[in-house]
Amino acid sequence: MGNVTRAEWRWAIIASFLIIALSSIPYLTGYLAQTPDKIFGGAVFDRMDYNVHLASILTGLRGEWAYPILHTHESIPPSYVKLFYIFIGQFGRIVPLSPYTLYEIARVACGVWMSLTMYAFASRFLFSIALRRTAFLFFSLGSGLGWLMLALKWLPDSNVSPIDFWLMDLYGFFSLLTFPHFTTVFALTWSGALAFLNFQRDGKPRDMIFTIITALLILYFQPFAVGILDVVLSLYAISRWMWRRKIIWREFVGLSFMAISQVPLLIYSAFTFWGDATWQSSSGQLIMLSPSPLYYVMGIGIVGALAFFGVWRLIRRAPNESWLLMIWMVAVAVLIYLPTQFQRRFTEGAWAPLSVLAAMGVATLLPRLRRLKGVAAWVRYPYPRARGLVIMLIILIASASSLYLTFGGALITLTRNATLFDSADMMNAMSWLQTNSQWQETIFTSEKTGNVIPARIGHRVYLGHPVETANYTVKVENANRFFSTMKDEERMGLLTQCGCRYLFYGSNERELGSFNPDTANYLKRVFASGTTMVYEVTR
Repeated sequence: MGNVTRAEWRWAIIASFLIIALSSIPYLTGYLAQTPDKIFGGAVFDRMDYNVHLASILTGLRGEWAYPILHTHESIPPSYVKLFYIFIGQFGRIVPLSPYTLYEIARVACGVWMSLTMYAFASRFLFSIALRRTAFLFFSLGSGLGWLMLALKWLPDSNVSPIDFWLMDLYGFFSLLTFPHFTTVFALTWSGALAFLNFQRDGKPRDMIFTIITALLILYFQPFAVGILDVVLSLYAISRWMWRRKIIWREFVGLSFMAISQVPLLIYSAFTFWGDATWQSSSGQLIMLSPSPLYYVMGIGIVGALAFFGVWRLIRRAPNESWLLMIWMVAVAVLIYLPTQFQRRFTEGAWAPLSVLAAMGVATLLPRLRRLKGVAAWVRYPYPRARGLVIMLIILIASASSLYLTFGGALITLTRNATLFDSADMMNAMSWLQTNSQWQETIFTSEKTGNVIPARIGHRVYLGHPVETANYTVKVENANRFFSTMKDEERMGLLTQCGCRYLFYGSNERELGSFNPDTANYLKRVFASGTTMVYEVTR
């Protein structure tokens, strides 16, 4: 790796904050669009998962470390998994801030960490400062050709939209725009890979120890994501051994210790996710299958096309550290179609090696501009300036979907879309529950309201999330019937069966049917704000 100068780090830091500022536009417009009657929920994309993460932050703020599943009425044994957002909540006990502020601080801080780690990762394989910056911008802003698919109204599957607009696991900017646990896992994955390369080169045990620590942290924060680092490093080491026609035993021992160190946590995670009926139901509902390969081809777009030329550049040379990038891409291409239920998870962090390969592709293709003398004479641009303009144009085109997400999200918040904003009456009712009930006392609601309550006040609900809610399909049907055609005897039985202490009744519940809680002799109204009421279950 060429040394990274102070001037480069200054550029990377400034660029990182500018990109984070760009990603913050939808949130800024959301909070500015708030009114006394319409409260911004804090998320623009994937609010359902965002609310799960806020609920975890509130758990940490209560001083607890065990992960509770608050979006389902069943209680679970103490489970110390998926701790990232609980860590954030614990930090909030030291610095008293709201969960929304804590989340945004984490999004910015982890985004900066990811961005700077990406620059270090690119610098390991690229000696040209211009190419390092190109790879950095490909990663930080780049996306696919989803915008073109929408413009042409072409979708291989009418039920699946372009991955540019929903597969945040893959893209650097989309992850920065949404979830800090993704950016953290990205940074840990690349840091572990860089440390392993150092270990291969220098043989210092501390580098291998660092790689092992990063793998364990990934396992704590995102259990399945560690498989990417394990597979890539193992395949890369094996390829080196095959090329040299001998096993390098220190690497074999280091990777063996890395695998062994993960076994206790893997066993614990397996017992957690499959040893309890509630966790087992939740885990079984986490289905993340890959779409048609055409979606991935369009999803990597121009960056992927340039990466192809980067691969062509590498395979014509003797194997070196840069082969790690190719092996990474091949591994991901296989993993995303293995017969598992979380195929898409294996795309996490892959945009970084793809971006570095794309920068190598730029280095392969742009010298051909020198041959276009007629064009150069016509536009009267010397080669160095034309090269810079071409790179800027490529980055701009590659960033189209990211810009679409940013400014499209901002426009949606300005309309105060009902999926992103909550009524003041709804918030008042939740505040009453926060003051007058315990978090373990289950609240019966519709799915929409149930998704918000754990995020706002950290209390348990009957239903609220497609994955976190055990027996989700059954509960959705139960809730829909409860507020519409269900008989009172069955309603009483359902409330007794789930141990629900309160019933929340607002606009979301009213949309489901004609049920009037005031006529039910097993419910007592204890709070009202406008058209939103809270009832205590009395039988």
